[in-house]
Amino acid sequence: MKSWHIALAVAAVVLTVLIAQTQAADQGADVRGRYEGVNASVNAVWVIDTRSGTVRKCTQEFADQAPACSAMSN
Repeated sequence: MKSWHIALAVAAVVLTVLIAQTQAADQGADVRGRYEGVNASVNAVWVIDTRSGTVRKCTQEFADQAPACSAMSN
């Protein structure tokens, strides 16, 4: 049963990353930049701003919870 929860959490994190990558390629004056997700662990991803180089770590402990993300780095 525990492996089922972990698999569901991984799927939720992957879907979150895919949604974060659906931004338009040309954002003009938008300073937030484009984002890319990189696997950090079973239930976490690094979200990288490819324009500024800042990163944040997002984790999701349980499938029924929203992911929690740290603040963007400096």
